[in-house]
Order: sequence, then C-alpha cells, then structure tokens
Amino acid sequence: VVGDEAVTSTGEGRAYGFEIMNRTKLEETLKLNVILSYTFVISQFKNQDGQFLPTNWDNKHIFNLTVFKGFRKNWSAGFKWRYVGGQPYTPYDLETSSLITAWEVTGKPLLDYHQVNALRLAAFHQLDIRVDKRFYFKKWSLMTYFDIQNAYGFKAEQPDYVIRQKDANGNYLITDNGTRYQLERIRSTAGTVLPTIGVMIEF
Repeated sequence: VVGDEAVTSTGEGRAYGFEIMNRTKLEETLKLNVILSYTFVISQFKNQDGQFLPTNWDNKHIFNLTVFKGFRKNWSAGFKWRYVGGQPYTPYDLETSSLITAWEVTGKPLLDYHQVNALRLAAFHQLDIRVDKRFYFKKWSLMTYFDIQNAYGFKAEQPDYVIRQKDANGNYLITDNGTRYQLERIRSTAGTVLPTIGVMIEF
C-alpha cells in the first residue's frame, strides 16, 4: 500500500458480441464428431477523457474447430485448430525509459500511458493433434494416447523486450551527457511443439 487516502472505483466499461456453435455427430456411420464455434467480442473501458479503449480481452475474433473420429479396434484420432485475433497492448515510452533516473527507480522500461492498448499483436493460431488407443479387460480398462500441441510450431508474437545496451566490456552505454541509457528492442515470440505420451487406467 502506498499513501493513505480514500479511493473509489469509478471505472466504466462495456462488452458485447455473439457466439455461433455447431456440433455434428455421425457416430453410427462415420464415427465422426465435429465441433465448430465462432465468437465475435468487443471489450472496452472508458479512459479519463471519456473515450472507450480496448481492454486486454478485446480479441475481436475467436474460432475453434475440433474433429474427432473413431476407428476399428478401439483406435481414435482427432485434432483441434484455434484462431484468436490479436491482443491489444500498450507500447513503451522509450524517451522516458532511457532516462537513467527513471530506469533506476523501476528497473525496467515504462509504458506510454498516452497510448493505452493502442497497438495489437499479430493473431494467434495453433493446431493440436491426438491419437488414442483403448484396451478393455473384465474389470478395468487401459487408454494410451499420443498428443502433439502446436503441431506446426507457430510462434506467437509478444511485446518486444527493451534492454540497456552494453559495450564489449559489459558496461552500459550512456548518452546525452550521462543522463540516458542507450536502449535496444529485442523481438519476442512464444510457442513450441510439445509432444506428450500418456497412460490412463480405469477400474
């Protein structure tokens, strides 16, 4: 807690949108299940100037497709593909962040609160694949599965890292008569192919 004064929650926001979902089951003929959903969403908050700005949940478009099929001898396989629109984010105030006095207080770059959630990351999409095999016994059953998340290795965009540049001796580079650090932006991504093997026993 910093300071000792009364505060009130006077924030205002709004959220609206719609969702469409369809499930198709062809278990008797193809042993196939298909689930398709689409969501359109707007999520906003009002700033001190009375303008509505996007919140961190304002992805606009969310799409999911799940397909699952059964095969002979208790084999089954399926996949899930999802798409999520770009997430809003607030850029850094590099001019203020480069000041040595500012950086030494926070130990990191400062956000530009004049541009709250003014930028968007690239859209995210991912494919997950899974194969199952079941074994049935008199009093128990065994299921094994092989799962691959992010099968095609999509790299999701993240806000850039901002660091202080160093010289060959490891000293921070200083500019403007010793008042500013020299900063560097480093591109950031996230996402890796994640295979998993599992065993489940039911009694």
